[in-house]
Amino acid sequence: MASDSVHGPTLKTAREATNIALAGGAIGAISTAGFAWKYSRSLHGAGLSFVAGAVFGWTFGQEIANHWYQLYRLDTMAAQVKFLEWWEKQVSEAVLKLA
Repeated sequence: MASDSVHGPTLKTAREATNIALAGGAIGAISTAGFAWKYSRSLHGAGLSFVAGAVFGWTFGQEIANHWYQLYRLDTMAAQVKFLEWWEKQVSEAVLKLA
């Protein structure tokens, strides 16, 4: 995939955007669970806040990354499909070598 001049950079940028979304999810989860625990001392409330904060943080992080890397201009789905096709080809070749 690194040698693919069309889909390689798009796939790399999409993967970098995922790191920003992951960071947003972690920040959202920890901060909302922390607030819930601080003010309510309820374990189930902190747990639900953790999950909701992770979802909201991931969503906001993904949106920030989409605008930061201008992913709306790229066809990221085609790059992902191309990667999966490449991966399937690699796995099938490895299986044939073992057989």
